[in-house]
Amino acid sequence: MKWFRSLLAGILIGAVAWPHAPVLAIMLILMLPVFRSRYLAAFGYYMSASVGLISGTATFFPHAGFVLGMVFWMASAVVLALPYLAYDGLIRRFPAQIGPHLAGLVTVTAISILPPLGVIGWTNPWVGSFEAGPAGPVLVIEAFIGIVLLLRVFGSRTWGPRVVAGVVTGFIVLCQVPLPAMPAGWIAINTHHGLLKGPMSPIIISFHLRAVVLQKLSDPHTHVVVLPESIVGYWLPGTAAVWRPVIQWTTTHPQQTVLLGALVPEGRGYADALVKIHAGHIRILHDRIPVPFSMWHPWNPIESARMTVFGRREAVHVDGRKAGYLICYEQLLTLPELSLTFSPPEVLIGAANDWWAKGTNIPEIQRASLRAWARLWGVPVIDAVNYGYTTTVPAIPHQ
Repeated sequence: MKWFRSLLAGILIGAVAWPHAPVLAIMLILMLPVFRSRYLAAFGYYMSASVGLISGTATFFPHAGFVLGMVFWMASAVVLALPYLAYDGLIRRFPAQIGPHLAGLVTVTAISILPPLGVIGWTNPWVGSFEAGPAGPVLVIEAFIGIVLLLRVFGSRTWGPRVVAGVVTGFIVLCQVPLPAMPAGWIAINTHHGLLKGPMSPIIISFHLRAVVLQKLSDPHTHVVVLPESIVGYWLPGTAAVWRPVIQWTTTHPQQTVLLGALVPEGRGYADALVKIHAGHIRILHDRIPVPFSMWHPWNPIESARMTVFGRREAVHVDGRKAGYLICYEQLLTLPELSLTFSPPEVLIGAANDWWAKGTNIPEIQRASLRAWARLWGVPVIDAVNYGYTTTVPAIPHQ
C-alpha cells in the first residue's frame, strides 16, 4: 500500500502540473525524501504528464493507430523514471543522511537532462521551479535540504506533504509576477493549415502568407514578424522565389525582420530551421534536437532531420536584441535551453507546428515550458504556432 501511494502521488502531481500549473511539478522534487519508491512516483508523474502522446502519435502515424501511441506513452514513462532508481539505491543504504539525498538529487537531475535521456526528457519537474524566476531553483534546493533535515530529526514521513504544501504555496505567490512585455512592433502569426498535403500545398500556403506578411510590414511600426515552424515546407528555389518580394522589401526597410519556419535540405536529409529575412539577406537558424522517430531517424537517413546535441547554439540578433529561439520539440526539453542559459537572451522566440497534437495537452505543455524559461531569464516571449489536422488551401491572392 505504501508503494502504491508513491505511484498515486506521482500521477496526481503530473496531472495537475501539466500544462496548467507547472509550478506544482516541484512537488515531485520536494517529495523525493518522503516517497517510499521514487521510481514509482516518477513513473506515475511522467505517465500522467505525457498522456497526450497516445492520440498525438496515433495522428502522426495513422497506420499504427493507438497501439504505437500506447507503446510510446508507456515506454517514455518507464525510461524517464529510470534515473530515480539511483536515488532509491542510495537512500536504501543511507536513509537519514543528507549527503546521499543530495547525491541522489544531483544524479537524477544530471541523467534526466544530459544525453541520451535528455533527448526525450520532457516535463522535467525542475522547469516548474523556473516559474519563480532566477531564484526558483535555489529555493527548491534549500527547501529540499530543509525537508531532509526534518526527516532526520523527526524520523516520521507523515509531516512531509504538509511541509511541501507550504513551500509550494509560497512558490505560487512568487509566480504572480508577470512576464516582461514584448517589444513594440513584434508580431506572431498563428495559422490553422494543419498538415501540408501534396507537393503544391507549401507553395500555395507561401503565396497566402507572403501577402499577409507584406501587409504587416506595410505598417512602419512593425519590426519583427514570426511565423510557425515548417509552415512553408522545404526551402527550395521555388519557395525562395515566392518569398523574394519579402526579401526585396527588407532591402529597403532594414529595420524590419521576418522569421519563418522551413525545412532546409541538407544532404539526404534536412534541417528544421527558421529562415531569418533581414536587409535583403537570408540566414538559416538551425534547431538542435528534432523529434526522435518522426523527424530524426538515423537508421533511415533519407529525409531524416539533422540533430546536433552538443555545442553552443549560435547567437542571433533580431531588431537590435539578442534573441534565443526554440523550435517546436525543443520547447519541451531542458537540454537545448542549457546552451542559452550561460548567455541568456533578451527575448525568447518560439515556433511550433502542432497539427498532429490537436486535442492533446502537448501544445499547452509547450507554451507552459516556453514561458517558464522566459521567467527564469526574465525576458519577454513570443511564439507562432500552426494548428489543425487538415489543410484548407486558400486561394492565391491577387498581387
